[in-house]
Amino acid sequence: MQITIDTPYVTISELVRRSGQSDSAIRREIELGNFLIRPKAEGSKSAVLVNMIHLAVEAAEQAERIRSSDKKKVGAR
Repeated sequence: MQITIDTPYVTISELVRRSGQSDSAIRREIELGNFLIRPKAEGSKSAVLVNMIHLAVEAAEQAERIRSSDKKKVGAR
């Protein structure tokens, strides 16, 4: 499996555009800790940047779990 990431971080608005999720859904995932963000200094007004590397690793791990599960099912027949 090979995954190519064009940038390590994207803004929330860019992730909205890329994923089709709403701004509020992405912000909720950030609050829940499901989307990691780049740390900011307290009081900073810089943009919130979502860690795309983390999302890619999570997606790859999920795909591998499914692939392994499917192989076990085929072997059990």
